[in-house]
Amino acid sequence: MAQYYPERVRAVASLNTPLLPVQPDVNPLEQIKSLPAFDYQLYFQEPGVAEAELEKNLERTFKLMFLSSEDEGPNRPRIDTSNVRKRGGLFVGMPENPPRSPILTESTLQYYVQQYKKSGFRGPLNMYRNLLTNWKWQLSRPISKIQVPALMVTAAKDRVLLPAFANGMENLIADLTRAQIEDCGHWTQMERPAELNKILIPWLKDIHQKASMPIKTNL
Repeated sequence: MAQYYPERVRAVASLNTPLLPVQPDVNPLEQIKSLPAFDYQLYFQEPGVAEAELEKNLERTFKLMFLSSEDEGPNRPRIDTSNVRKRGGLFVGMPENPPRSPILTESTLQYYVQQYKKSGFRGPLNMYRNLLTNWKWQLSRPISKIQVPALMVTAAKDRVLLPAFANGMENLIADLTRAQIEDCGHWTQMERPAELNKILIPWLKDIHQKASMPIKTNL
């Protein structure tokens, strides 16, 4: 949105997920094959397969999915996002009744369960199935930097979206602010909400203040 329809946004912030350059000569699905930790995205491509696994036991799915960087032990193993297709599923070999992480409250868990009982996982998974179509569309658009103010927050202990992936974003964004939360994994807003707000709120206030400043001209 900020890159292709900047008139619709005042600013943009991202948690963990970096902006990467579009490579016209590299099919994104082929590129993913060179990144073992992203094999789960290839597993998601065939309609119905991942849905069946993720929807089989929704409580188990969300308990396995939502873990903090401190949640690790024999009863709470981490999901291995590599070799998912070879294993035959994302949760193969994982506990059938895993404990709930402290970052996932019981009320939040039940809300997710209720919502996904209605909708299933097809919608979210279709985002991954649209990678090739999105890539082709991006190639049809003019290449330009993001001009609105942008904030990139990385998490030092994210094992999938490594902070290093955000290197070089200054080449794609004219006004980039960076921040990193050290003791934090993939689910930044759930694991470190206070630390995130200390970064996000002052940045938003600064953006709002600059946007509200009167413009002086010599006319």
